[in-house]
Amino acid sequence: MDIRTPWHAIETHPMGGWRTLSEPALPALDPAKRLLWCGIGGSLLPSETLVRAFGDERAFHNWVPLASPEPAPDFRIQPGDQLVFASKSGKTLELWTWIARLRALPGFKDLAAPILITQDDANPLATWGRANGCRILPIPVEVGGRFSAFTPIGTLPLSWMGRDAAGFLQGGRDVIAEIEADKGPWRDRIAATVDLLLDAHRRGVSEWVLFPYAMRLDSLSAWWVQLIAESLGKVAKDGTRKGFTPIRAVGPVDQHSQLQRWMAGPRNLGVILMTVDGAAAHEKLDPPQGSPYPGLAGLQGSDILRAQAEGSADALEAAGVPVLRWSMPRLNERDMGAFMMAWQAIVGLVGVGLDLDPFDQPEVEDGKKRTFKRLGLA
Repeated sequence: MDIRTPWHAIETHPMGGWRTLSEPALPALDPAKRLLWCGIGGSLLPSETLVRAFGDERAFHNWVPLASPEPAPDFRIQPGDQLVFASKSGKTLELWTWIARLRALPGFKDLAAPILITQDDANPLATWGRANGCRILPIPVEVGGRFSAFTPIGTLPLSWMGRDAAGFLQGGRDVIAEIEADKGPWRDRIAATVDLLLDAHRRGVSEWVLFPYAMRLDSLSAWWVQLIAESLGKVAKDGTRKGFTPIRAVGPVDQHSQLQRWMAGPRNLGVILMTVDGAAAHEKLDPPQGSPYPGLAGLQGSDILRAQAEGSADALEAAGVPVLRWSMPRLNERDMGAFMMAWQAIVGLVGVGLDLDPFDQPEVEDGKKRTFKRLGLA
């Protein structure tokens, strides 16, 4: 595929600013203290993806995402808690619900001023933050919420964990550089994936599964689902309804729950099966006497996982299901950055190919307006 023409459409789009990556100075956060992250959608999913992919036991314990407005009867503020309020528009209802809830809890006034990740303009969150001594880490106006992984939404959690935020950004830059040079393995993989998705769409494939064989990448599937669903489910310019239904999965869990439908159900589905090369070595397995699989002796868990992934891919292809095999060389920050940027580019290019705007979400805005009306906030 010649991606130069559709890429130019992305470059000139007013919401195409996610192609340009900057490195704003980040505040020092204490990894030994809890990080209360208030946000939802594109203000949370990239952060959650990176914490789950690269965090250790301490990070998992201290990472506290606060998203849904539902009651939280057991939640308490602890001394030293660090607060992040994230919302590109500064108007997210769930965020303001949590701000109101936190302010009513004992201990809130003793905490340091929250860090705000938002547009640095006159939106309500930024305005409130300036009046209360909060530090603002800006999301550029030309970067949509679901394309925010390479803003402080992604880099601040990495920095808090002591991980390589600069490497994550460099992975994204590597991909953009190849697209703009119109050559390189990332450029070729992106072009081939766009061709596959557009051809499959013409053949009636309307559902795609991201199926990583790595439990640490479960949240990556959630990030990918939002990126696909909000970008590629639209009414096109000619009035026709187009797009894909993204399906979240993780191996081997969904090998035992969804694989049956993918193989034997309607032929409107494709699978993107993802593996991680260079997995860390594990202890050799030692099956007990009576095990139905004595051949496990001497194998490692990574051997089993690799065989499961390859077996699932082979079975899907034998059943006639379109399969895109995608391997990540290593589970590190730079490779993750490259993967996430590649999919942002793929989504943008597929959107242009389907003759729809991949950077808006008008029906979501309609739902928000109806919610505000029900609450008397319109």
